[in-house]
Amino acid sequence: MNSLLKLSSILLLSSGALTAHAASQSVTVNYTLTVPTACTLSKAGTTISKSIPVDGTTVNETFDVTCNVDYTISAKAKNASSGQLNMSVLQNSSGSLALPQIPYNINFSALGLPVPVNDAAGLVVPSTPIATPKTYTLSASSPIVTGMVSTLPAGDYTDEVTIQIAY
Repeated sequence: MNSLLKLSSILLLSSGALTAHAASQSVTVNYTLTVPTACTLSKAGTTISKSIPVDGTTVNETFDVTCNVDYTISAKAKNASSGQLNMSVLQNSSGSLALPQIPYNINFSALGLPVPVNDAAGLVVPSTPIATPKTYTLSASSPIVTGMVSTLPAGDYTDEVTIQIAY
């Protein structure tokens, strides 16, 4: 019996020793999917020629912007005077500053979102949960041309409006 008691004591001591040495280890894996920035301005890199009718009719051109981040959109006229929002002038293509300039109106907007033309800051457009195209319309008209046509030197009167997105 004495040996049974010794054997039982040894078994109890050895099982306690195993429990005292038990340990655990773990590793955590963090997964990340990076969605790259994606912005497009339709017709980017192109030059579009439009004629403003002498009867004051408005001429439109549309552009689509699709961005998955906040972006700034701006439109600037080459011949605009400093601080002159939504206006510019058409200059005779001969380059002579002695020839008269023709003022004209420029408007740029998306549905319910006017973008001031010739504003140095542009307009910040926040991203949406799903990137969908936003259509902007650039409009130009010169309502005073009709009365001036017979008094102006013949030729083309031009200006350039550049639309830009930054993100």
